Amino acid sequence: MKVLELKGYKSLRALNAFHTLMLGVKMLPAYASMTYEDFAKLVSELDETGQEKILREAALFVELQPDEVEALICFCTDPNGVPYGPNNMKNLGPKELVDIIVAVCLEIGKLKVGILTETEKKN
Repeated sequence: MKVLELKGYKSLRALNAFHTLMLGVKMLPAYASMTYEDFAKLVSELDETGQEKILREAALFVELQPDEVEALICFCTDPNGVPYGPNNMKNLGPKELVDIIVAVCLEIGKLKVGILTETEKKN
């Protein structure tokens, strides 16, 4: 499965959906007692397999709005190289949707977008 470069407004929407998933999975009983900062640190310290497991939990348990799902899946292509969108999204089953959401979220997780800039963190 190919994940496209995260650019444009939909990439911001996908980033928002990623954080919706992460916040939602953080509310599961296994993580509910943790602060969000501790949870985010835990996830960031996991290897890709561990991160994928948490993202699968998130995709299975956290309800996303249709535009959030669309924003995430549009960064993956079908076997013919065509980006997923509203027209071909309706042909995907739950497993395929979860696989796509996880693949895109793994890429989003590699981005360095935070509330504080690097300069602010140093001060």
